[in-house]
Amino acid sequence: MTAMEDLVAVVDRLLAPDGGCVWNRAQTHASLARYAVEEAYELVDAIEDGDPADLREELGDVLYQVVLHAGIAEHEGLFGLDDVAATARDKMTRRHPHVFGDERADTVEDVVRVWRAAKAAEKAARTSAFDGVPRAMPPLERAVKLLERLEERGDADTVVAAVVGSAGAGAGDGDADGGGPRADVAWGVGMLASVAEARRSGIDPIASLRAAAAMLEAEGRAADVV
Repeated sequence: MTAMEDLVAVVDRLLAPDGGCVWNRAQTHASLARYAVEEAYELVDAIEDGDPADLREELGDVLYQVVLHAGIAEHEGLFGLDDVAATARDKMTRRHPHVFGDERADTVEDVVRVWRAAKAAEKAARTSAFDGVPRAMPPLERAVKLLERLEERGDADTVVAAVVGSAGAGAGDGDADGGGPRADVAWGVGMLASVAEARRSGIDPIASLRAAAAMLEAEGRAADVV
């Protein structure tokens, strides 16, 4: 057996009604969702740290989440890991017609164009440029993704200006929540405008804020040893 087959067998054993793990058997796709997000962030940390051993481990943790979700779905009679793999295989084949078909794509720009065209054909039923942008994404990442969609459509500046104008007219006042930190939509709109301006200037807002947060952590850790 390959290591992949062994991992599938481990998950099958964990989910087995007889002799399996009671915790694993109690899990659902919904209850496991947060672990998928956590493991993805840990993978990003490993990539940024550049440690091959950590990268290998975190890739394994992400893979385990995939195998576990597929195992749960198979026990529910929905689909199995082979179906998940087949779906990914077929999607990648469709979206790379310059490799598996007759399209030509000699530059990165050509590849992006071909990819977008193939994706648009798949998602022809979508009615909005925003369809498919996950609502559960962190706000900064989601704002950047929405801006990317608007930039592809060609009206990012117009839509951002409309949002900023609405906030300036007093729309969306912040609401207090039990005396704690409150949501302030006007502040959020200001941040959104800053993110849009950063993108216009060729700045990656996500990487920039991540770097600033790393500096904040480093300073805070330095204070720990004073």
